[in-house]
Amino acid sequence: MNEAGPKISLVEIILMTMITGSADIFELFATLLVAVPVIGQILLIIKWFVALIAWLIIQFWLTMKGLKGLWFLGGSVLDAVANFVGLDIPFGKTASLMTTIYLANHPKVTQVAAIAGGKIGAVADKIK
Repeated sequence: MNEAGPKISLVEIILMTMITGSADIFELFATLLVAVPVIGQILLIIKWFVALIAWLIIQFWLTMKGLKGLWFLGGSVLDAVANFVGLDIPFGKTASLMTTIYLANHPKVTQVAAIAGGKIGAVADKIK
């Protein structure tokens, strides 16, 4: 942790994990029941709204915390693309949130990742 303490407290971690975990559990439940006539199709539509609401809540919270939410956004986009092509990543939102929380509470790891990402980007530019 940094000297000023963690940016995200334990209470916030628990609350946000409950939101993303509930959304992920509902998505898994809806995916398993898609074969049931009528009810499955209704749950499939509701699943998208539940995912959207959870995403909006987490993005708003990260923005209010001063974190841009780019890590969670990247994970959510990956989860949405996987769902679009028919692959359902179980608990993708929760895993993305946990990664975001870890990176926010450990800024040295974030700096190392940014440096490594910059070096990889520089090598990729040279290849082109």
